[in-house]
Amino acid sequence: MKIISERDFVIRRWSDFLDFDWFILGPVLVLLTFNLMVLKSAANGEYLLRQAMFLIPSIMFGVFALCVRINFWQSSVLWIYLFNLLLLFIVLIKGASSMGAQRWIDIGFIKIQPSEIAKFAIIISLAAWFTKHTIKNYLDILIAGLIIALPFLLIFKQPDLGTSLAYIAIFLGMAFWSGATMTHLLVIVSPLVSLICNATGNTMFNFGSILFKSKIIELTVSQPFLIFLIFLLVWLIVNYKPWQSPWTVLFISLLIFSNFIIGFIRPLLWSLLHSYQQQRLIIFLNPESDPQGAGYHIIQSILAIGNGGFFGYGWQHGRLTKGNYVPAQHTDFIFSTVGEEFGFIGSSFIVILFAVILWRALYIAKNSNNQFASLICVGIFSFFSFHIFVNIGMTLGIMPITGVPLPLLSYGGTALLIDLFSVFMLLSISWKTLPRSMF
Repeated sequence: MKIISERDFVIRRWSDFLDFDWFILGPVLVLLTFNLMVLKSAANGEYLLRQAMFLIPSIMFGVFALCVRINFWQSSVLWIYLFNLLLLFIVLIKGASSMGAQRWIDIGFIKIQPSEIAKFAIIISLAAWFTKHTIKNYLDILIAGLIIALPFLLIFKQPDLGTSLAYIAIFLGMAFWSGATMTHLLVIVSPLVSLICNATGNTMFNFGSILFKSKIIELTVSQPFLIFLIFLLVWLIVNYKPWQSPWTVLFISLLIFSNFIIGFIRPLLWSLLHSYQQQRLIIFLNPESDPQGAGYHIIQSILAIGNGGFFGYGWQHGRLTKGNYVPAQHTDFIFSTVGEEFGFIGSSFIVILFAVILWRALYIAKNSNNQFASLICVGIFSFFSFHIFVNIGMTLGIMPITGVPLPLLSYGGTALLIDLFSVFMLLSISWKTLPRSMF
């Protein structure tokens, strides 16, 4: 679908400000206000001034996104993608390290995090590809997946498990919007589901043990793993009717066998993760097993949110957050500060603001008269929804700690820049491609 007439972003009179998409801009302004308020409380306000300073260049880049024509991004996609890879390679070669991870480029007065910039580059790259190549089969999905493959591996190497998983969420959302079916997506994520299922539940079969990297590893098959394989088999039979073609029988057989092998060698794949990553993925199931170690973050976060009750202790009066009992309360666990100081009411209000932004992103994607712009909206929706769900989930103890920041609220210069850049892209697409009658 080609754009008919792209509206220029020009403010000619004060009434033009009413033409902004206030369903996006309004919640974002409120969230940014909350961001500064919460950072005033978190970590004794140490990061408030820095975040306020980060706002200035972030808004400047956002205005740039608002003013530039949408077809500029489509025509520049190759250079954006290559520049993204260059930054990721620089991080790999001579990046700055902190807390065991090499994720930043130190340019003297500031550190930038290319893995955050890569989110927007990936969204633009996939949008440009899917605009020209609608998904019809698994080969189309495989080829599109190569776009995120190298950035994914480079970021996983840093290591940054949470951000690399965000790229998968972006890819799945944009692939679905471009024509992939639920069966396509189930097949794509089935190896990951097999790994997770065979790591949980009761063991049904034990095939002995092997010695790998000086460790004795048990090769087992769990009950949830077998249930998932049966579910996958039934789903594929119902949707593909293998009795109609021997090639379909071969495809289903190979897929089930591959999932079994991947789930079966889970202990070997598990050993590829760093020890702290393994602890983070395990401890959220039972944080009390190591209350002073790996489970400390989760326990303190849950206590802080629980202490907030219905109305909270009030701004700057959180007992656990003001006492610095909650680690990383200005970044990964900033929602625990919100929960303790503003309670259930304040936390729900934050979630509702995020829900309005996500709803509006899908609304713009559905009604935009530009397919490229529509796909960008879906990419931003997938990026934001993944971060929101995982971050809030890990502060509540229902998701593992993966270091995923909460958009527009967590402290971080590069993350804030990309969050606001994405928001202004939504505003730009809404302004330039939606009919005015849609407001």
